[in-house]
Amino acid sequence: MILTNFTDTVLRRGTPGAHGLRGLLDRWPVIALICLASIAPLLVVEFPPLVDLYGHLGRYAVQTDLANRPELQPFYIYEWKLIGNLGADILVEALHGVLGLEGSVRFAVILTQLLGALGLLLVSREVHGRITPFAVAAIPLLYGYPFNYGFINYALSMALGMLAFVVWLRLHRTDRALAAQLWLAAAGAVIWVCHTYGWAFLGLLTGSAMLCEVIAARRRPVDAVVRIIAACWPLLLPIIPMVIWRAESSGAAMSGWAWQFKLNWLLSPLRTYWRHIDLAAAGVIAALLAWALFSRTVRYDRVLGLAAVLCLAFFVVLPFRVFGSAFADMRLLPYALAIALVAINPVQRGSKILLGASIIALAFFAATMTMTSKAYIAQDRIVRSALPALDAMPMGARVAFFVVKPCRTRWALSPLDHLAGAALARRNAFVNDQWQQPGVNPMIVRYPAGEPFVRDPSHLVQQDDCTGATRPRLSDTLAKLPRGAFTHVWIVGEYPADLAAPEGFKAVPVEGRSLLYAVTPAG
Repeated sequence: MILTNFTDTVLRRGTPGAHGLRGLLDRWPVIALICLASIAPLLVVEFPPLVDLYGHLGRYAVQTDLANRPELQPFYIYEWKLIGNLGADILVEALHGVLGLEGSVRFAVILTQLLGALGLLLVSREVHGRITPFAVAAIPLLYGYPFNYGFINYALSMALGMLAFVVWLRLHRTDRALAAQLWLAAAGAVIWVCHTYGWAFLGLLTGSAMLCEVIAARRRPVDAVVRIIAACWPLLLPIIPMVIWRAESSGAAMSGWAWQFKLNWLLSPLRTYWRHIDLAAAGVIAALLAWALFSRTVRYDRVLGLAAVLCLAFFVVLPFRVFGSAFADMRLLPYALAIALVAINPVQRGSKILLGASIIALAFFAATMTMTSKAYIAQDRIVRSALPALDAMPMGARVAFFVVKPCRTRWALSPLDHLAGAALARRNAFVNDQWQQPGVNPMIVRYPAGEPFVRDPSHLVQQDDCTGATRPRLSDTLAKLPRGAFTHVWIVGEYPADLAAPEGFKAVPVEGRSLLYAVTPAG
């Protein structure tokens, strides 16, 4: 009896789209509580310790305030362009006057994860008629590999894509064809500006829904194609600006397909700090998906199941780099798994197996949010140990920043890789870590005297004792540095404890875990 009451309350039976049938997880106070828990890792740190985020912070400083930072004007140009990679940039532009630069960046990151969690929950409710525990278990995948790298525009666009799909599906199911088309046109354009992947993701979701519909209706092939195009064609509107954008840039390269990369991504859809914990979490996800495939107590929704399979197929097919953006394939995997979890639909009441799986799903959410919070606190300590060097930098310094990477790649992502962006934002310093792939962002770096140490990845080096080094060695890099172009050298990461100041460099005393040198111009 207790078991039946629990499943009735949490997993209220219903057919897809039966919006009057709700359970405990569908009550708005509970939804709000789940969403609050989903952003807990971002609330326990002052600034999210994501790999690229400080680099973005530096770019946002140029974007929002270059006119008032004369020290930066000789080195940076910012020209707004209509490209498919501007989501957080627009948010920061709109909010920095109210929240400040770093406050607006933090808000954009929190909003991204909040909308992502809400999107997963509402997709579940729209498709199944209620929010399932498996949709809650999908939320930790929002903190997967791509988010921890700091792909904020991408993550925001994927969240908006899920929310837009919920609205479109409701309009489509209630036979409001014109409203559904207008919605796709507007939402698709906005999401494309945020990031092209979110726009493509929305197309994948809507296309999956239409494909399943025409198959179920047993339409003839020509009629099926006409039906799908008639419903989804408004999503094609951003094609024109995308063609213009890519024609004006040289960043349309596609390269780097390799099985070893794919296998690495498959093993680490969640990659925060502790290898064994992240692998165990991936194992729980795989176990839930495998159980749902063969269980009689649940079934996969055809629309979301097809969307998950297509995401996984694109993950396999896509190379490492698309349109000049790295990790193009890796970005899709966490969302393929998340949509697959949301696709699980409980169909039997009172099942002990279903009860156990539901408890595992909810416990998984609670445990991973807790561990991700602890991981972010640990990463934040690493960042804070290096930031005191900023206090010793004069305003307007020209800083050659170097991150010394370990000989073997570690599981935990390094939050220091673009820490130089803090010097750009807080000290108006020129730094050499900004991205300059054409079409990626509207900021241009110009400093011929500092070549080749003016852009990403000139700041990434390795220890001198690494065998088979894949990056330049620290000592070789310092020897090649055009000293007259820089006033300071800032070194973080895995540098030797006994590293002596090279000739022509004067050590500047700093607190914490980093090295700062003032550069003496060559005689």
